[in-house]
Amino acid sequence: MTESGTVPEDNALIQMALAGQTECYSVLMARHTLAVKTCIKSIVGNISDVDDIVQDTFMKAWFHLSSFRFESTFRTWITRVAMNEALSLYRRQKSRPICVAVENLEIFSSIGDSPEQILARSEKRLRVRTAVERLPRKYRDILVLCDLDDLGTQETARLLKSSIPLVKTRLFLARHMLSRALQQAA
Repeated sequence: MTESGTVPEDNALIQMALAGQTECYSVLMARHTLAVKTCIKSIVGNISDVDDIVQDTFMKAWFHLSSFRFESTFRTWITRVAMNEALSLYRRQKSRPICVAVENLEIFSSIGDSPEQILARSEKRLRVRTAVERLPRKYRDILVLCDLDDLGTQETARLLKSSIPLVKTRLFLARHMLSRALQQAA
């Protein structure tokens, strides 16, 4: 990060991340994940949603990092983003109808997938494969190793002779690029 080996302050990390040193954002994420999780846990009732909201929070913050005005601390800003994400989930869940469990599932018997379902699944696989193939190689390799081959970030970093924060950042960006490509293809 720096020549002396010390970790810079948040504002310096933000400036370096905006200048293209994406590993600096990984340092910010590591530094503030606990505060973000604590904030979200105080709002969200379902504990299983916490990790998803943490990821959404850091993704949204990454894409809006250039709008950070340095008028408050990064921790204040990122926890506000987390609160907004948690409240957004709450609103979405509140507007969904509650599903009632069916007592007798036998009335819905089915031998297998219909031809339409098989075709739709096949088309989705093709869209995903095509979108993955179109990713830049440095992102595609990490996405394939972590998500398709189920390797951990540490093992992926070792295989690619890279740092763990860089693998995490590129995996985060690869997933976002893939998601965006799939949305555009739909």
